[in-house]
Amino acid sequence: MKGFSIILFLLIISVASHAQAFTVFGKVTDSKMEPLAFATIQFKELGIGTTTKEDGSFAVNVEVGQYNLVVSMIGYKTQVINIVVNKDYPLNIILEEEQKNMEEVVVRIKVKDRAEEIIKNVIRNKDKIMDASGAYSAQLYIKAIQQDSSLRKKDRAKTDSTFFQTNDADLQGMAMAEIVSHLDWASDSKIKEERLAVKKNGNTDGLFYLSATEGNFNIYNNLIKVPRISEVPFLSPISYSGLLAYKFKTLKIERKNGHKYYTISIRPRQLSNATVEGEVTIQDTVFAITHARFTLPSYHLVQYDFLEVDQRYEFVQDKAWMVTREQFNYYSKSGKEKLSGQTLVVFSDYELNKQFSRSHFGSEVSSTAEAAYEKDSSFWRTIRVEPLNDKEIRYVRYQDSLYTVTHTQAYLDSMDKVNNRITWQKLTFVGQTFYNREKERTWVLPAAISVYEPFQFGGARIHPSIFYFKKYPSRKDITVLADVSYGIRNHDFNGGLRLTRLYNPFTRGFFILELQRDFDHIYEGDAWINQIQRSSYFLNNFFSAAHNIEVVNGLFFYTQADYALRRSVVGYKTNPRADSLFGDFLDNNRPVGFEPYNSFYGTVKLEYTPHQRYIREPKEKIILGSKWPTAFVSWKKGIPYFLDSQTDFDYLEFGLKQTIKLGVLGNMRYEAKSGSFLTKRDLRLLDYSFQRRGDPFFFSNPDRAFQALDSTFPLFKRFYQGHLVHEFNGALLNKIPLFKKLELREIAGGGVLYAPERNLVYFEAFGGVERIFKWPFNPLTKFKLGVYVVSSVANQFSNPIQFKVGLTTWDKRRNRWR
Repeated sequence: MKGFSIILFLLIISVASHAQAFTVFGKVTDSKMEPLAFATIQFKELGIGTTTKEDGSFAVNVEVGQYNLVVSMIGYKTQVINIVVNKDYPLNIILEEEQKNMEEVVVRIKVKDRAEEIIKNVIRNKDKIMDASGAYSAQLYIKAIQQDSSLRKKDRAKTDSTFFQTNDADLQGMAMAEIVSHLDWASDSKIKEERLAVKKNGNTDGLFYLSATEGNFNIYNNLIKVPRISEVPFLSPISYSGLLAYKFKTLKIERKNGHKYYTISIRPRQLSNATVEGEVTIQDTVFAITHARFTLPSYHLVQYDFLEVDQRYEFVQDKAWMVTREQFNYYSKSGKEKLSGQTLVVFSDYELNKQFSRSHFGSEVSSTAEAAYEKDSSFWRTIRVEPLNDKEIRYVRYQDSLYTVTHTQAYLDSMDKVNNRITWQKLTFVGQTFYNREKERTWVLPAAISVYEPFQFGGARIHPSIFYFKKYPSRKDITVLADVSYGIRNHDFNGGLRLTRLYNPFTRGFFILELQRDFDHIYEGDAWINQIQRSSYFLNNFFSAAHNIEVVNGLFFYTQADYALRRSVVGYKTNPRADSLFGDFLDNNRPVGFEPYNSFYGTVKLEYTPHQRYIREPKEKIILGSKWPTAFVSWKKGIPYFLDSQTDFDYLEFGLKQTIKLGVLGNMRYEAKSGSFLTKRDLRLLDYSFQRRGDPFFFSNPDRAFQALDSTFPLFKRFYQGHLVHEFNGALLNKIPLFKKLELREIAGGGVLYAPERNLVYFEAFGGVERIFKWPFNPLTKFKLGVYVVSSVANQFSNPIQFKVGLTTWDKRRNRWR
């Protein structure tokens, strides 16, 4: 308490000393609301100022007074704004483009190489170039190919048999997709794609750019946004901000058809977090880009080590310069293994300056009809705008032949016989799988080394299980997990059966039935040091039924019913070695005693995200997210008397959560919620709402957990809590040469908890650095290791500064860290 008083006293002094200081903050943009980086903000009277960040934002602390604020940037008219500051002053500024001749600027800065002069003329002309097309439609032909060298040897053993012989070893581990789509575009937020034809060969899950929704690589945009592969957009060199972020050099000058074509290299001028590197070719008379080739920094490419973009622009219909050909070359490697790919996108049949109805663009940004997957080979021969090369032709023939052979009953039986062969290695280390290809169902038995569990409550247990999974052609699936557990010390049996059925992939409709007897945690999600205490356990016998469905786009409705027989674990024999190993850390290492009782619960959850964007496939829906926050509410009720239930309470929780993309400054996400028991006529310990203590060593999930709470405690009356996390993705450290070479990423955030019933006000803040590593044997699987410092202040206790470590893995399926 004394330490807290000192901190509070110092904070009061600090606030008092700056009582008359306020912040002038805001954003500088052009007339199209694109952010302008490196614009100068100057307080004329004070002689102080700053420059805008890469997202156009700025903030300056000044005292109370009246000032003339001068905002200037090359290529734009200078603005002088008179402001009166007597509180924090928000100010968003739109700069008007300078109309004077660019040559005047060139003379003034005395540039020897004309490269920068030419780039400036392109920038000056780019609004006219982009406006010429207006909203448009186009047809896209996409051909994506990928080669995984790690699969060649492994897959060859599976495909070569008496049924199918091939000498095409170079085709092993290859995947290919062809797509034809119709694209309507009005802006990056108004896009609609209809995929008319789709042909996939091999495992195409990892192929890049199979849809126009995966990113817009138009180099004329101030920011190049590619959410499919990078959380951070890249600063385009064809922008006034780019003039300060890049340096340009003329590589060659060519004459064709009476025009000069300048090829200019693009290199980052200063250490920057999100810049590209490459070259552009520019026609002199109209200062339009005819060719662009650039690479994206590997630092921001979680899935790849290299990605190059190659674009061709043509003057379409004598109206506008448009991208007509785009090619992506990429790879990811680990040791001797390499996954490489190439995607070709050809744009044709442009319809420029189209007028779309207001309702044309909506939440559905891309759709694929079932008929798109049924196009025959004659269709593809006529639709291809560029012919296949020899290897691609061989691969298509190989896949067609392979498909014919591998869908015969004899081949399926032979493959099942090979793959389902029982071996001691499978039984011992990896588990035994039995796969029926004809019925597409899988049975899995656990590895022998996983059956014995030495560190469980009550001592070692023998825990065999069996897993069943079936995926239907309709994308529906069913999963069954059954297990039994025998305790060696207490001679007791636990076990259960869980069935999950996805019956509607488009509405996420699924139900879960579960019957289980097992030890469970009273303080679920608590710090690990509390989880190993005997006081954290009870014996849970329960039956559960749950259902989930998306009622309308963005609105999810979840219900669950549980019937539980709760029992204390007092009387169970436990391992006394835990007391000697962790005795200094365990405060109350005894089971919680309570009388056995039955409980029946009902839970209802609603979650709604407005304007949720999505892709519609023939048999499933792929959610892309929304710029709006998600609102959620949950109600759990203990229902008395039914089936001798002895619990009677109502608990209500609601809140908001959202991820906000801040351009080159990274992503920020938050969750704020409040909860309370509306009634608690019969509320038992196992149904309390707990706030968990922070883990002493490991960094917990910052979206939900507090890092530095001194203890775990229940809350019954209304509480308010919030969590905020900002991932800078290198926006700060990459401006320091040493740190940029280390490829570190900074993260910061904090949390707040207000619990009136405990008279508790708690704040915490944390910061850390993380680095991405690859798993040794899979170039596409990565994880982050982090080191963090945590500080907190509260009116009930004081915490020292803590250092923690954490690990986060990359979820390839959801394209995010978890």
